Amino acid sequence: MKSSISQLLRLMVTVSIIEEAHGHADTDFIFNRLERSCRWRNIPYPSTDGARKRLLQRDIQTISEIMYIDIKNVRNKGYMIVNRDEYAPLDFEKLFSDFDLLTAVQPDTKINSFIYPDHHRGKGVSNLYPLLMAAKKRETVSFSYKLVRHGNKEAKYEVEPYFLKENQQRWYLIGKTDGKIKLFGLDRISDLEFTGVTYKYDSSISASDMFDDSYGIWNAPEIPVEKIELRFSQLDGEFLKGVPLHHSQRILVDNENEFRIELNLRITNDFVMALLSRANSLEVISPLHLRERIKNICEICAKRNN
Repeated sequence: MKSSISQLLRLMVTVSIIEEAHGHADTDFIFNRLERSCRWRNIPYPSTDGARKRLLQRDIQTISEIMYIDIKNVRNKGYMIVNRDEYAPLDFEKLFSDFDLLTAVQPDTKINSFIYPDHHRGKGVSNLYPLLMAAKKRETVSFSYKLVRHGNKEAKYEVEPYFLKENQQRWYLIGKTDGKIKLFGLDRISDLEFTGVTYKYDSSISASDMFDDSYGIWNAPEIPVEKIELRFSQLDGEFLKGVPLHHSQRILVDNENEFRIELNLRITNDFVMALLSRANSLEVISPLHLRERIKNICEICAKRNN
């Protein structure tokens, strides 16, 4: 493995190890885990404690510089993450697993025949890093944007970037333009440029407030949050226990006859489409208007495919 890739992977392993220890990782814990992880991945790692300590100090400095995560050795506690830049949020656990998969499927690893990845890859990921840096520096960006609902017409935007969000293999930018919060799919952004103009960060804008009560990427505050009760087969229930429909999911009944859950969220098109993916066993108990909506869609589909 090339040295630059080995270093990047070792940095991610280090962050993952310290997070795994819940912020109290002593040097022996870190060294043992790093040695094992590096051995598994065929990454060079020093054999002596002195060399390992020097390498760890250099890696901690690099992690701060490129990942915006500050790690300190706190007396009597061990190494801890003491600051994670809120304007550069990355899910390093996911990034770590994705990087492991990426390196695993390279031809020179000789194990690519054991992995068959999905052919679909989201477009627009080349815009991720520059948008992340613009959000970090609070610098506006300009770009052309394809309006799919308007015949793929191109529109120009100047945007204050705030957050990046992933949903169903697509990345989205949440930003402010003309005083309003808008959402842009990265796969429809082109001609991205930095403007050199900084903006004042609006601390009232919260990604969690925008999406906690919604399914997926659809942010529709005009739609009320409702209590939803759904019934599925026991088999579908096993899948829904492993991957819940929403973080508000609460199990009401779980036996050999049915799997019934309660949710609290906005009934958006994204959520309805998710329900239809399990239409084979779905029964909407409440609210009634959602039951009617699912029924009408299924009737139209049945007529179209008759």
